[in-house]
Parts: sequence; structure tokens; C-alpha cells
Amino acid sequence: MKVLLLEKLKMFLVFVGFYLFVEIVTFLWVDFAFLPKDILIDLVIAFAISLPILLIRSIRWSQAYLGFWFFLIVLLFMINATMYEVYYDLFTLQQLQLIGEAADVINAELLSWTSIATTVGFLIAYILSTILLTRHLEKRSIKTTDYYRKALVAFFSGVILVFGFFMINTTSINSFLADSNVTSFKRASFEKYGILGYYTKEIEDIIENGDSGYDITPVLLSEPTEYFGELEGMNVITILLESVQPFAINEYLTPNMYMMTQEGLYFENSYSENKTNVSELIGITGNYPTISLFPTDNTYDFSYSLPSVLRDDGYVTTYLHDNVATFYVRGALMPQLGFDNVYLHEELYPDTPIWRWNGDYTLDSVTMEKMLPLFSSTDEPFYTYWASLSTHGPYDYGTANKLLFSELGYFDAIDQAEADGLWTNVLEGGDPADVAKIRHYQAAVMDLDVAIGMMLADLEAKGILDDTIIVMYGDHNVYYHDIYLKMFASTFNDYYNMEMYRNFCVMYNPTLSDIYLEKSGAENTTISEFFSPYNIIPTVMDLLGIQYNQNLFMGSSVFAEAEDVFYSIKLTGFFNFNMYSSDGVEIIYYKQEYSPEELADFLMKCEELRYKIGYINKWYVETKEAK
Repeated sequence: MKVLLLEKLKMFLVFVGFYLFVEIVTFLWVDFAFLPKDILIDLVIAFAISLPILLIRSIRWSQAYLGFWFFLIVLLFMINATMYEVYYDLFTLQQLQLIGEAADVINAELLSWTSIATTVGFLIAYILSTILLTRHLEKRSIKTTDYYRKALVAFFSGVILVFGFFMINTTSINSFLADSNVTSFKRASFEKYGILGYYTKEIEDIIENGDSGYDITPVLLSEPTEYFGELEGMNVITILLESVQPFAINEYLTPNMYMMTQEGLYFENSYSENKTNVSELIGITGNYPTISLFPTDNTYDFSYSLPSVLRDDGYVTTYLHDNVATFYVRGALMPQLGFDNVYLHEELYPDTPIWRWNGDYTLDSVTMEKMLPLFSSTDEPFYTYWASLSTHGPYDYGTANKLLFSELGYFDAIDQAEADGLWTNVLEGGDPADVAKIRHYQAAVMDLDVAIGMMLADLEAKGILDDTIIVMYGDHNVYYHDIYLKMFASTFNDYYNMEMYRNFCVMYNPTLSDIYLEKSGAENTTISEFFSPYNIIPTVMDLLGIQYNQNLFMGSSVFAEAEDVFYSIKLTGFFNFNMYSSDGVEIIYYKQEYSPEELADFLMKCEELRYKIGYINKWYVETKEAK
């Protein structure tokens, strides 16, 4: 028995030693502390998954079993390291449902070759160590009589120890057992529980289907603001601007969007950092669940979404985007959200193969020509949502589009504006290749502006421009080629620098601007309050005279008295102008000193968001099951 336990103990110690080494490297890579805060829980889980080697008599098969687990662990390291370097994101098992989209978008630049090399190093070191250990054990091994009887005793003794550990009444263990949705605060949860601890809890959450225990019967109706119903019955157009940040908006290069910032409500302190599909749903429903979303089930209750509400009021609702129906499952999701008409690549370009993710996307100005007959109606009120495309990276490929940008005069206009001191390359003085990428990006935004101009002219020609609210907002920063990092001379460990997530957002309607100037007494229509995509739907509903259940919306109307806090599903962090928290409980960064009152207000709003996250997750689970 002692020989059996000694052999298996040596294997376990080698496995755990390598696991801890990988975990330390992972934690340092993503700017965590040296080891998990609840390291003992992590180690007990490592012990638990190692117990089956007691039931495997063969030394080599025991090593193969542990090797399988170690391979999964280093694979998790590589995925997390890559996602962090590209997106500031960490991997969740829920993201496996988007593996097709990831495969389509991925290119060599989005791979972390350093993490791949490190992964290979881990595997080589582990394999060599296990080979040496196996040879050592096989030389010293002796035949054990009644192996499996003794092994079963040792195995069940280990199982009892594991269950006994998790029955100990400590704060750490109780917190771990009670944690119902680690993905909502994955950064804080990952740092607290470690690799095995975190993914064990996520598997548990997936099995329990995100049942947070929240009660979704309370309906908290929004309070009308002084702007309530001022634009009742107006048409609504919402445009998701792919990767558009304020630095790309210029009076001379993007005159249409610039005009809208001067004559419409321009939110100069708007922030957003989520993947496109998340920002998209937020701009349609006002929320996004932190549990898995399965649009193909066709069973969710989206009766509160803006297209659903407006459709019930007699609006024609239309969604447009030049991508295939299967990408982000838009073909199945958009009708559920309340869109009568859904026009994707198959409908817009039925005879043209889909473009590749290399920068040679169909120009937004070309797509707008296709969309204009579908965009608006003069017969009945309408709600139209368009997700733009051609500003998506990369910005160093796209040979065909570079030629088009040149032929259309975009590059010449950029050079002239720069020579006249009317435009500055945000990476000027840096790597010439990066400077060229900014020119390419700026040219793509210029083409988007041309598309916006075509839309405005069409609305004007139809005589409905003044009867239409136009909302434009960015989904995330310009992450390709690490542009957002280079702009701030930042490193990946500066993920909490909220200034990297400033996005472009404007609401344009001449009547709205006049009403705002009159009611606010402001000298212009630039609004300085903290704003995010969560505020879009509540603000539009407020203007249209529609009350809503505040528990289902992560933000409130911008005309309400209190400013909101932004919760990034990608970063799983909370922030406002000044403070950043990974869990809504502890401040990990602030730009300037804050008062106790400011801290209390920030944490109170974080707590409100934590409640809403649980409420919204429960809504998605219960309404899905009810159908």
C-alpha cells in the first residue's frame, strides 16, 4: 500500500508542480497576483482530478491521464494569453459557441506567437519530466497484490477528504460554493479561484443554466424625465459604428458625422468596450446576459426590446448588415428581437460571394446604395438598425480597398488635411507601418461618412429627416494592430485605463437639439455626462414617451438626474470617469483622488448593476423555459 501511494504521490507532485508553474505564468501574463487568492481550493480541485490515477494500475497510463489534464491546462493558458493580448479578454467556456466566428476572423496577427512558444516549452518540459519519472518508477516498482482493493480504499479515502474539505465552514469555501455566476466577474473570479477553480465553477454554472436565484417578478417602471414623450411617434434609425472612436471624426474628412456632433446631441464622454455582437444587442435591447445565449432555440422573450415595442406600436422594423446569417446567429436572432425585415449579405448581395476577413470589405458607401430603398418609409413610422462594416480591421491588408481609397481621393484628402494642419495622425512619429495603418483606418471612416451623407440626403429628399431620430454609436475601440495601446503608450497590463475605451456616440434630430438647448439652458449640444451604449434604449424610449422595466435595462435615460456606471461584459469590470473595479466591490484604479461620497455612490451603482445582472440572467433563463 505504501509503495502504491508513494508512486502515485510522486506523479501527483510533478503534475501539481507543473500546474502551479503554468498558473503563475498565466497570472503574471494577465496582470494578476502571483497565485490565486484561494489557492487551497485550487489545489484541492487539482488533487480531486488526479485521484483516478489510483484506479489505473499502469504507471504509463496514469501518466497519460495526468498528461491529458496538463495539455488542457496549457491550452487554457495559450487561449487566455492570446485573448488577453488581443482583446484584454479572458476565455470562458461559453465562448465555445462562437468558435466558428473566431475561426473566420482570426489571422496571423491575432495570434500570440510568444504564448504559443511558451505553450510548446511547457509541454516539452512536462513530457521530458514524466518520461524520466516513469523510468524511475518502473525500475523501482514492485508487484502489488490485491492492487485494486487497496487502490479503491485509497481512492475513496481521497474522495472523502475532498468532500470533507468543501464542508469546512470558512469564508473562502462558503463564498466559492455560493458563487452562482463567475463569468459575470470573470477577471475577479479567475484571480480568486485559479485556473481549475474558475473553470470548475463555470461548468457548474452551465449545468445549472445560470440559475441565479433572482426573482424576476418585480417590475420597476422608469420615471419619466422632463424630455418624456417630446419626440413621440418619430422614426428611429440606430447605426452601430464598427471600431469608430472620436479621434477619427474630423470637420474636413468626415463632414457629415462632424456636422451631427455640432448640430445633434454629442456625447463627448461616451465609453464602450464589448465585442460587436454584445454591443449590438445592447443597442437593441439595453442589456446582454452573462450566461450563454442560444438564439437558435427561438424561445427567448424579447418583448421589451426597442424593435418589439415599436413594432407593437405600428412601426416597420428593419435590420441590415452585410454579413452572412450564421455569423453571430443573426439570421435566427434578429426576428426574435422584433425585426419584421432582416437583410443580410444573402439578401443585399445574392449573387456575390461573401468577402474575406482581410480588410477588403464591401465599402459602406456601396452597401448604402443597396440599402437606401430598404432603409426608410414615408408611409408608416419605422425603426431601422444598421451595423456598419468597412472600418473593421485589419488595416494593413485589403489591397483592393487601398486602391479604391486612392481612386476615391481619400488618401489625397488625408494628406492635404495633414499638410494644412487640419488632421493629425494619432501615431505620428511612431513606426511608419503604424502611421500607414491609421491612414487606412481614417480612409475607411471617411467612406462610412460618405454612406452617412447618402442616408441624410435620402431622408431629406423624402421630407422625413426632421421626423427621424438618428443614433450612432461605436461598439469598441480600434484594437487591431494594438492601435488603442499605442495611442496611449500603454501595455496590456493597463486594461483599467478607461480612456482607451472612449467611443463615438451622437443622437441627431433638429427638434431634439432645440428642445435640449431650451430645457437645459446650455450654449451648445455637447453633453459631458458619462454615457455608454446602455443609455441608448432608455434615452430613446424616454423621448418617445415609453416607460420600461428598469430592472431589464443596464442603463437609464441620459436625461435622468444620476449618471450611470458602465459594466463591460468583455472586461467584466465596472468604471466611470474616475474609478475602475473588477467586481464592483474593490477599487483597483482611479485617475484622481475621490471623496468618500463619490466612492459610496460608485459602489452603490455597481451594486445596482450586480443586481440587474442577476435579474437579467434569470429573465433569460425563466422566459426561455416558459416557452
